[in-house]
Parts: sequence; structure tokens; C-alpha cells
Amino acid sequence: MNILESKPITNVEAEDVLSKLEKDRKQIGYEQKITLDYLRAHKTPSKKEVNAAVESLLKIEGLKDHQAILLVNLLPKDEEEVNAIFMKERVKLEKDKVPKILAAIDDIRPKEKKK
Repeated sequence: MNILESKPITNVEAEDVLSKLEKDRKQIGYEQKITLDYLRAHKTPSKKEVNAAVESLLKIEGLKDHQAILLVNLLPKDEEEVNAIFMKERVKLEKDKVPKILAAIDDIRPKEKKK
């Protein structure tokens, strides 16, 4: 198999691709199946909401596409989680950007159920 293109995609896009593949082929590989099962079990916001969140994240100076998509996929809850996501990046995340990131993600994060 040759890789023609590689780009980060959101979980919503991954679910769409794998669902279409499953429908077209009737059978998908083991790794694809468990990934699709995971994505279906962990429901994410709508594609429209996710795309809007990615766009608002990209307006924050210094954030790159792959970082915005990673943030939308992981939905960090606080500054510590945002900083953990950026630990591997070569560029240090400025403290004033963290609240902007969390505000952009808050709109799409599923609300926690009260016990």
C-alpha cells in the first residue's frame, strides 16, 4: 500500500470516512473496525460545530492546523491538559492563549452529567 497523502483529521471526519468505507466494502479491517467502534461509542459534536471550533482555534495566533485538530479531538478541560498537549511541540505555548483555546473548545465539549 502506498500512502498518497497524510493530513490530520478530526474524529468526526474519521468516523465519516470509516463509515463510508464500511458501507462500500461491507467489511473493513480489524484496526479500522475497532477505530470506528470507538468513534461511535464516544460521540463527538456535529461536523459543523467541530469545523467552527477548528476555525476559531486557527484564529489564535501561532496555532497550526494539526494543533487545532488535536485540541478539538482531545477536548482539554483545563490549562494543565492544554499544556500537556503542547509538551511535544517545539514552540512554547504562551499563557495568554490558553484561556482563548479553552473558550473555543467549551462550546463543543459535552456537558458532564451530574451524579
